[in-house]
Amino acid sequence: MKCLGGKLMNKKQFVLAACLLAVANSASAAVNVPSGVTGLWLFSNGSSTQATIGNDVTNVYGNPGTGFTGPAVQIGTESDPFLWQDSGNIQMSDWGAVAVPHGISPNGGGSKVNEYTILMDYRQTHKFGDWVSMFDTYDGDVKSAGNSDGDLFKNTSNQIGTGATGYSTLTYDPSVTHRIVISVDNGSSFQVSVDGVLFLDGTAQPVDGRFSLAPVVHLLVDNAWEAAWGHLETAMIWDHALSPSEAAALGAFSDPGNNNFPTPLVFADPIPEPTSLALIGLGLGSLAGVRRKK
Repeated sequence: MKCLGGKLMNKKQFVLAACLLAVANSASAAVNVPSGVTGLWLFSNGSSTQATIGNDVTNVYGNPGTGFTGPAVQIGTESDPFLWQDSGNIQMSDWGAVAVPHGISPNGGGSKVNEYTILMDYRQTHKFGDWVSMFDTYDGDVKSAGNSDGDLFKNTSNQIGTGATGYSTLTYDPSVTHRIVISVDNGSSFQVSVDGVLFLDGTAQPVDGRFSLAPVVHLLVDNAWEAAWGHLETAMIWDHALSPSEAAALGAFSDPGNNNFPTPLVFADPIPEPTSLALIGLGLGSLAGVRRKK
C-alpha cells in the first residue's frame, strides 16, 4: 500500500487520494465556469448567509417557523463512494426571498448593471400549476402591491419568460431540480437556458430599464407573492452575459450523461481555500465509474 505523509494508508484513504487526484486531473481539462464570477453560494450548511465567493446573501420574509433551514440533500449513496455530496439548500417559503448583493459595478453603457448572468439550481415543492417568479431586479425585499413585479416567471404551462421578453415554447417539470441560467445583455440579448438547453431567446430590453440590476437582486420573490415553497441548491452570478454555448457547458443539475449526478462545475479562476475541495465536490458525479469493492 502506498504511503501518505510517511504513514501507511488504509484502503479508504488510498481510494480517497486516488479519486481526488482523478477529479483534479479531470478538472484541469474540463473548465466550464467562465471568469467573471462575483458571487457563489453553495448553502452547504442549510444557511443562505455564507458566501463561497462574494458577499453573504440574506433571507427576507421567511415564514415563521421555517427559518430557511432546508436540510442538505444527499445525491447518490455512500455505498458508491465519491458519487454523493451533501449539497445543501435553502428551503424557500411562499413569503421568502434571497437578497443578493451581487457586487457588480454599473456596466453595459448605462448607470446600472446591464450585463449579468444568474445561475440557480432550484426546484419547487408545491404550486406546480401556479405562476412563480424566479427573480426581481429591484425591490423584492419589500412585499407590497405598489412595488415592482417579478422579472422572470414560470407560468401555468411551465414555460419561462415575461410579457416583455416573450415566453419559451419549451416546458419543464418544476418539481425536479433544474439548472436555470439567466443571461442578460440589455440592448442586445435576453436568454434563459435550462439544463444546458436554450429555452428562451427573448426580446432584448433597454439599457438601464426594468431588467438592469439594483445593487441587490432578489431571487424567488414577487410583489404579489407569486412564489412557491422550494429548494434553492446553488446560486451563482457573473458580471457579464454568458453565451448560449457557455450556458450549455454548465450542463444540468441531473445530467443524463453523468449518471444523473450534477454536471461538474470547474472554475477558470482559482477558488479561495478551503472551498476549492467543496467545489470539486460539485463534480464528484464525474467519477461514476468508481465503485467500492465488496
